[in-house]
Amino acid sequence: MYPLEDKRKGGCYLTTVFSAFLIIVLVEWIWPDVIPFTLFEYWKLNGSISQILKALLPLLVFGIILNVIMLVRTRNDPLINQNAEVVFGIGCGLSTFAGIFEEISFRWILFYDQIIVYKILNWLFFGFAGWGFFEWFFNHISGPIANFLTLGYLEPYLFNGLGWFIGAAIISSNAKFRNGHLYQGWFGWINAWFGGMYFFYLMFNYGLIASILAHFLYDLFCFGLLYIDAAIERKLGWV
Repeated sequence: MYPLEDKRKGGCYLTTVFSAFLIIVLVEWIWPDVIPFTLFEYWKLNGSISQILKALLPLLVFGIILNVIMLVRTRNDPLINQNAEVVFGIGCGLSTFAGIFEEISFRWILFYDQIIVYKILNWLFFGFAGWGFFEWFFNHISGPIANFLTLGYLEPYLFNGLGWFIGAAIISSNAKFRNGHLYQGWFGWINAWFGGMYFFYLMFNYGLIASILAHFLYDLFCFGLLYIDAAIERKLGWV
Protein backbone atom coordinates (compact mmCIF):
# COMPACT_ATOMS: atom_id res chain seq x y z
CA MET A 1 0.00 0.00 0.00
CA TYR A 2 2.61 2.54 1.08
CA PRO A 3 5.11 1.91 -1.78
CA LEU A 4 2.26 2.34 -4.28
CA GLU A 5 1.16 5.54 -2.56
CA ASP A 6 4.75 6.85 -2.63
CA LYS A 7 4.98 6.10 -6.35
CA ARG A 8 1.76 7.99 -6.99
CA LYS A 9 2.97 10.98 -5.01
CA GLY A 10 6.31 10.89 -6.83
CA GLY A 11 4.56 10.70 -10.18
CA CYS A 12 2.30 13.64 -9.34
CA TYR A 13 5.28 15.65 -8.16
CA LEU A 14 7.28 15.01 -11.32
CA THR A 15 4.24 15.93 -13.41
CA THR A 16 3.84 19.19 -11.46
CA VAL A 17 7.48 20.18 -11.92
CA PHE A 18 7.51 19.27 -15.62
CA SER A 19 4.24 21.13 -16.24
CA ALA A 20 5.60 24.18 -14.42
CA PHE A 21 8.72 24.10 -16.58
CA LEU A 22 6.65 24.04 -19.80
CA ILE A 23 4.58 26.99 -18.56
CA ILE A 24 7.75 28.93 -17.73
CA VAL A 25 9.22 28.31 -21.17
CA LEU A 26 5.97 29.41 -22.80
CA VAL A 27 5.73 32.58 -20.71
CA GLU A 28 9.39 33.44 -21.30
CA TRP A 29 8.78 33.06 -25.05
CA ILE A 30 5.52 35.04 -25.31
CA TRP A 31 5.74 37.45 -22.34
CA PRO A 32 9.47 37.72 -21.47
CA ASP A 33 8.89 40.61 -19.05
CA VAL A 34 6.67 38.59 -16.67
CA ILE A 35 9.67 36.91 -15.04
CA PRO A 36 12.46 39.46 -14.45
CA PHE A 37 15.15 36.81 -15.01
CA THR A 38 16.29 34.96 -18.08
CA LEU A 39 15.53 31.23 -18.13
CA PHE A 40 19.10 30.16 -17.29
CA GLU A 41 20.20 33.28 -15.41
CA TYR A 42 21.29 31.41 -12.29
CA TRP A 43 22.82 28.44 -14.10
CA LYS A 44 26.32 29.64 -13.47
CA LEU A 45 28.96 29.38 -10.78
CA ASN A 46 29.87 32.70 -9.19
CA GLY A 47 33.02 32.43 -7.13
CA SER A 48 35.45 29.62 -6.42
CA ILE A 49 34.76 26.27 -4.78
CA SER A 50 36.61 27.44 -1.68
CA GLN A 51 34.32 30.48 -1.39
CA ILE A 52 31.24 28.29 -1.72
CA LEU A 53 32.51 25.83 0.89
CA LYS A 54 33.24 28.74 3.21
CA ALA A 55 29.68 30.00 2.73
CA LEU A 56 28.41 26.48 3.43
CA LEU A 57 30.36 26.24 6.69
CA PRO A 58 27.62 27.70 8.96
CA LEU A 59 25.13 25.16 7.61
CA LEU A 60 27.56 22.28 8.16
CA VAL A 61 28.28 23.41 11.72
CA PHE A 62 24.55 23.57 12.38
CA GLY A 63 24.20 20.10 10.85
CA ILE A 64 26.93 18.69 13.12
CA ILE A 65 25.32 20.08 16.27
CA LEU A 66 21.82 19.03 15.30
CA ASN A 67 22.69 15.49 14.19
CA VAL A 68 25.07 14.78 17.08
CA ILE A 69 22.38 15.79 19.58
CA MET A 70 19.76 13.62 17.88
CA LEU A 71 22.06 10.63 17.38
CA VAL A 72 23.40 10.69 20.95
CA ARG A 73 19.92 10.88 22.43
CA THR A 74 18.55 7.91 20.44
CA ARG A 75 19.59 4.42 19.43
CA ASN A 76 19.47 3.34 15.83
CA ASP A 77 17.35 0.56 14.49
CA PRO A 78 19.48 -2.62 14.79
CA LEU A 79 19.16 -3.15 11.04
CA ILE A 80 20.85 0.21 10.44
CA ASN A 81 23.77 -0.75 12.68
CA GLN A 82 24.10 -4.17 11.03
CA ASN A 83 24.08 -2.64 7.53
CA ALA A 84 25.83 0.67 8.19
CA GLU A 85 27.89 0.52 4.98
CA VAL A 86 24.84 -0.26 2.84
CA VAL A 87 22.88 2.57 4.46
CA PHE A 88 25.74 4.98 3.76
CA GLY A 89 25.89 3.82 0.14
CA ILE A 90 22.17 4.44 -0.25
CA GLY A 91 22.70 7.80 1.45
CA CYS A 92 25.25 8.76 -1.20
CA GLY A 93 22.68 8.09 -3.91
CA LEU A 94 19.93 9.95 -2.07
CA SER A 95 22.24 12.91 -1.44
CA THR A 96 23.07 13.12 -5.13
CA PHE A 97 19.40 12.91 -6.14
CA ALA A 98 18.28 15.47 -3.54
CA GLY A 99 21.08 17.89 -4.34
CA ILE A 100 20.36 17.90 -8.06
CA PHE A 101 16.62 17.33 -8.34
CA GLU A 102 15.39 19.30 -5.32
CA GLU A 103 17.50 22.34 -6.10
CA ILE A 104 16.46 22.38 -9.74
CA SER A 105 12.83 21.95 -8.68
CA PHE A 106 12.50 24.37 -5.77
CA ARG A 107 15.24 26.94 -6.33
CA TRP A 108 14.65 27.26 -10.09
CA ILE A 109 11.52 25.82 -11.71
CA LEU A 110 8.98 26.22 -8.89
CA PHE A 111 10.53 29.56 -7.90
CA TYR A 112 10.00 30.91 -11.42
CA ASP A 113 6.56 29.30 -11.56
CA GLN A 114 5.46 31.01 -8.33
CA ILE A 115 6.41 34.41 -9.76
CA ILE A 116 3.87 33.83 -12.52
CA VAL A 117 1.28 32.46 -10.08
CA TYR A 118 1.54 35.41 -7.69
CA LYS A 119 1.28 37.96 -10.46
CA ILE A 120 -1.93 36.33 -11.68
CA LEU A 121 -3.44 35.84 -8.22
CA ASN A 122 -2.61 39.37 -7.13
CA TRP A 123 -4.33 40.80 -10.22
CA LEU A 124 -7.42 38.63 -9.64
CA PHE A 125 -7.63 39.58 -5.95
CA PHE A 126 -8.15 43.32 -6.45
CA GLY A 127 -4.83 44.03 -8.12
CA PHE A 128 -6.78 45.17 -11.16
CA ALA A 129 -8.28 47.88 -8.92
CA GLY A 130 -4.89 49.14 -7.74
CA TRP A 131 -4.70 47.22 -4.44
CA GLY A 132 -3.57 43.60 -4.55
CA PHE A 133 -4.23 41.36 -1.56
CA PHE A 134 -1.15 39.14 -2.08
CA GLU A 135 1.14 42.13 -2.53
CA TRP A 136 -0.21 43.62 0.71
CA PHE A 137 0.11 40.29 2.55
CA PHE A 138 3.74 39.87 1.52
CA ASN A 139 4.80 43.45 2.23
CA HIS A 140 3.17 43.56 5.68
CA ILE A 141 3.10 39.98 6.99
CA SER A 142 4.92 37.09 5.27
CA GLY A 143 7.86 39.14 3.96
CA PRO A 144 8.80 40.82 7.27
CA ILE A 145 8.38 37.52 9.17
CA ALA A 146 10.63 35.63 6.73
CA ASN A 147 13.18 38.44 6.83
CA PHE A 148 13.21 38.39 10.65
CA LEU A 149 13.60 34.61 10.83
CA THR A 150 16.52 34.67 8.36
CA LEU A 151 18.24 37.49 10.30
CA GLY A 152 18.08 39.85 7.32
CA TYR A 153 20.45 37.83 5.17
CA LEU A 154 17.82 37.46 2.44
CA GLU A 155 16.52 41.03 2.67
CA PRO A 156 18.20 42.10 -0.62
CA TYR A 157 16.27 39.33 -2.38
CA LEU A 158 12.99 39.37 -0.45
CA PHE A 159 12.67 43.15 -0.79
CA ASN A 160 14.28 44.15 -4.05
CA GLY A 161 13.81 46.64 -6.83
CA LEU A 162 12.44 43.99 -9.18
CA GLY A 163 9.12 43.52 -7.41
CA TRP A 164 7.43 42.11 -4.31
CA PHE A 165 6.51 38.92 -6.19
CA ILE A 166 10.17 37.79 -6.13
CA GLY A 167 10.13 37.60 -2.34
CA ALA A 168 6.68 36.02 -2.32
CA ALA A 169 7.87 33.35 -4.77
CA ILE A 170 10.92 32.60 -2.61
CA ILE A 171 8.71 32.03 0.44
CA SER A 172 6.12 30.00 -1.47
CA SER A 173 8.52 27.68 -3.29
CA ASN A 174 10.46 27.17 -0.07
CA ALA A 175 7.23 26.27 1.72
CA LYS A 176 6.73 23.52 -0.85
CA PHE A 177 10.28 22.33 -0.16
CA ARG A 178 9.57 22.37 3.59
CA ASN A 179 6.31 20.42 3.19
CA GLY A 180 8.17 17.75 1.25
CA HIS A 181 10.00 16.93 4.50
CA LEU A 182 6.91 16.37 6.63
CA TYR A 183 7.86 12.70 6.90
CA GLN A 184 10.79 13.79 9.12
CA GLY A 185 8.45 15.16 11.77
CA TRP A 186 7.95 18.71 12.98
CA PHE A 187 11.64 19.25 13.69
CA GLY A 188 12.65 18.12 10.20
CA TRP A 189 9.85 20.29 8.80
CA ILE A 190 11.25 23.41 10.49
CA ASN A 191 14.85 22.48 9.65
CA ALA A 192 13.93 22.09 5.97
CA TRP A 193 12.46 25.61 5.88
CA PHE A 194 15.62 27.22 7.26
CA GLY A 195 17.84 25.00 5.10
CA GLY A 196 15.84 25.88 1.99
CA MET A 197 16.12 29.61 2.66
CA TYR A 198 19.87 29.18 3.10
CA PHE A 199 20.08 27.38 -0.26
CA PHE A 200 18.25 30.35 -1.80
CA TYR A 201 20.89 32.62 -0.28
CA LEU A 202 23.63 30.51 -1.87
CA MET A 203 21.88 30.46 -5.23
CA PHE A 204 21.44 34.22 -5.41
CA ASN A 205 25.05 34.84 -4.37
CA TYR A 206 26.90 31.97 -6.05
CA GLY A 207 24.49 30.43 -8.57
CA LEU A 208 22.28 27.36 -8.80
CA ILE A 209 25.24 25.02 -9.23
CA ALA A 210 26.54 26.21 -5.85
CA SER A 211 23.23 25.45 -4.13
CA ILE A 212 23.19 22.00 -5.76
CA LEU A 213 26.71 21.29 -4.50
CA ALA A 214 25.86 22.63 -1.03
CA HIS A 215 22.69 20.55 -0.77
CA PHE A 216 24.52 17.41 -1.85
CA LEU A 217 27.38 17.96 0.61
CA TYR A 218 25.04 18.75 3.50
CA ASP A 219 22.94 15.61 3.00
CA LEU A 220 26.05 13.48 2.46
CA PHE A 221 27.57 14.91 5.62
CA CYS A 222 24.46 13.94 7.61
CA PHE A 223 24.57 10.40 6.23
CA GLY A 224 28.25 10.27 7.14
CA LEU A 225 27.44 11.14 10.76
CA LEU A 226 24.77 8.44 10.78
CA TYR A 227 27.31 5.91 9.48
CA ILE A 228 29.81 6.81 12.21
CA ASP A 229 27.11 6.54 14.87
CA ALA A 230 25.91 3.19 13.51
CA ALA A 231 29.46 1.82 13.37
CA ILE A 232 30.06 2.87 16.98
CA GLU A 233 26.81 1.29 18.18
CA ARG A 234 27.66 -1.90 16.28
CA LYS A 235 31.11 -1.96 17.90
CA LEU A 236 29.42 -1.67 21.28
CA GLY A 237 27.23 -4.65 20.44
CA TRP A 238 23.98 -2.70 20.06
CA VAL A 239 22.70 -4.86 17.21
